[in-house]
Amino acid sequence: MHMRNFMIGQYGQFDHKKYKRDFKKGFYGIEACLLAAEEDVQTLQREAQVKGFQIGVHFPLRAGESPFRDALFMHPDDGLRSEAFALVERELQYMQVLKPVYVLFHYPKPVILDDRVDWQEWRFADASEYVFESEYSISAFVERSERLFAWLSEKGEAYQFVPVLEFDALNRYVYETDVVEKLLMK
Repeated sequence: MHMRNFMIGQYGQFDHKKYKRDFKKGFYGIEACLLAAEEDVQTLQREAQVKGFQIGVHFPLRAGESPFRDALFMHPDDGLRSEAFALVERELQYMQVLKPVYVLFHYPKPVILDDRVDWQEWRFADASEYVFESEYSISAFVERSERLFAWLSEKGEAYQFVPVLEFDALNRYVYETDVVEKLLMK
């Protein structure tokens, strides 16, 4: 078993007990998300330097920087989309000191929900985090995805990280078309 494949998560705070218990010599690194205090970020940075491990970020790194959990890159509202890009830019500038090897973003955000599915059990913190397929055209999905992929590629090069996308939920635009696959290949 190759230990360099393993990471632990630190969510909400740098949990020293979890770190001591779960992080083993030879692990690849730590994925951090929604750290509540500057001290937690500093501890993560210090430990990474001392122990020589990599840092990944499950966006956002810091809690409280936005009223939304995720960057709403593809929101129908132009203002919310602009805010999302500005928020991520600020966070990427802040994260430069950590030098994350990757930054993971939920995609698409807002989540585009299949109207045929009962989503009652799915939890969203805010109604702006989702939209139904019937209210979101394939052309808007393609246009906004193209912009997002190009922007993330540019920022990944500028800030030296790998952009990673994680599906929150799948919709027909993803699994019935090759839009995402073509954008990833591009």
